[in-house]
Amino acid sequence: MNIDEPTLDALSKLLDKYHLSELTYQTGDQKITLKKEAPVPVTPAVSAPAPHAAPPVRAPHLEASGTTIDAPTVGVFYTAKSPQDPPFVSVGDTVKVGQVVGVIEAMKAFTDVVADVEGTVAAVLVNNEEGVEYGQPLIQIK
Repeated sequence: MNIDEPTLDALSKLLDKYHLSELTYQTGDQKITLKKEAPVPVTPAVSAPAPHAAPPVRAPHLEASGTTIDAPTVGVFYTAKSPQDPPFVSVGDTVKVGQVVGVIEAMKAFTDVVADVEGTVAAVLVNNEEGVEYGQPLIQIK
């Protein structure tokens, strides 16, 4: 296919600008169809809107060498508030119940990852800006 990158960029912008789900472009014997998949809506488990996200209530996940703090939701894990800030916790730090140890972003909504146990950080099990799944161990506490 010989459609150049500026043309692809322009077509992609048209999809967004006009809220299209599909666009077909043809020039000569070359034809390209761009499709944008609709996002899957997330239905909250509770129908009443909460004014602020409450810290998740969950049991700690036990590992052979300690306890883990697990992801309360699916999303992207951040070890600090911003790239300029120091990490919430590092190996060797002491954490207390209720302390924020990370943040998960999903669809531009941020959820604090809160320690549900006291102890010393033995390991941070995921990298900054890494995608995580619900229940995935993030930080190991001993």
